[in-house]
Amino acid sequence: MTSGSNDPTPPYLFDQAWEAERTRLRGLEAYYDAVSIRWLERTAVGPGWRCLEVGGGAGSIARWLASRIGPTGHLVVTDLDVRFLDELRSDRVEVRRHDITRDDLETGAFDLVHARAVLMHVRGRDRALERMVGSLRPGGWLVVEEADYGEAAARAVERYVRSADARAAAARLNDATIRAVRNAGGDPEFGSLLLARLVGLGLEEVDVELCSRLVRGGSDRASFMLHGVEFLGPRLVAAGEVEESDLDQVRAFLTDRSAFHLGLLPMVSAVGRRPQAP
Repeated sequence: MTSGSNDPTPPYLFDQAWEAERTRLRGLEAYYDAVSIRWLERTAVGPGWRCLEVGGGAGSIARWLASRIGPTGHLVVTDLDVRFLDELRSDRVEVRRHDITRDDLETGAFDLVHARAVLMHVRGRDRALERMVGSLRPGGWLVVEEADYGEAAARAVERYVRSADARAAAARLNDATIRAVRNAGGDPEFGSLLLARLVGLGLEEVDVELCSRLVRGGSDRASFMLHGVEFLGPRLVAAGEVEESDLDQVRAFLTDRSAFHLGLLPMVSAVGRRPQAP
């Protein structure tokens, strides 16, 4: 993935070599794992299943899947950079450095494939989704979760910020971040397309949910957004996209432990099943 000369972001928005990246990813886990697990449980994943986790991040969902499939199952967990996943390796957990937009997968091999907040960041996302579907065995399940976070969704989320000045700062930072994702080749609203994509790929029993959790400032869940601000914000300031004062305002409400809550990152969870062989 490449970025334009005026793009204030690196080719990938977040760098796993950054010292706080594991903490940022754990914030995403705290924020969204309960929702992901609820959807994965709907597939009845259990002992003996062969599973694929695309974009394993800090590894929480891979650990959960490994606990479900038991000693007779097999899990493949992939990422572009597997530094946070190496500790998961075992005789039934394969950790694989893999680019879902370029590298092939086994055909018809998996009972369950899961990805979360992966496709929104990559070029070739439709081909990547086709690869995941193609790797399912007949009757296998796909669970894919992606953000639906364009300008309209950002305005809805910002309503949960109390101060008018802080809301305005959040709007400027949100819009700059949305542009950065797009400039890097991503689609921050890809979640809105999942229903049509899964139906178009021939999956059955398709179901979707839009979820935007409300979180308290200063919580583990809020740390996901806070660490995103700490990594990306200075680059956006340097590019003239936002002011340092905007970052200060957003940091203040993301760390405020008072009674108000704020809405973060609407995500679409979509599930579908590959048809059984005739």
